[in-house]
Amino acid sequence: MDKIDNDEMLERFNPDKLNLQKDDLIDFCQSCIDEWKLNTRANLKYILSMELMKSAVKITPEEVLKTVWNKILLWFNDLQWKNALAEKNSMLEKLRDIGSS
Repeated sequence: MDKIDNDEMLERFNPDKLNLQKDDLIDFCQSCIDEWKLNTRANLKYILSMELMKSAVKITPEEVLKTVWNKILLWFNDLQWKNALAEKNSMLEKLRDIGSS
């Protein structure tokens, strides 16, 4: 294996970089739809939403998809943290209480 510099290593092994192709995203959407179709009546709104998502992925150019999905992946970590902080009676609140006593 050739030696790579730090910038190339960060680019190549960046966990927030989308390495999937358009077909992979479409397959993922379809697998969700297939699962939800096991109970169509209860999941109809999710099926319709994912069909719209799948259609949007199909018509969006690959480079735009990669940029948008990279941003979603970055935002997701931030949203998880904010969600954990907003949860009432969460483990984070309990730990904060323990730490301040």
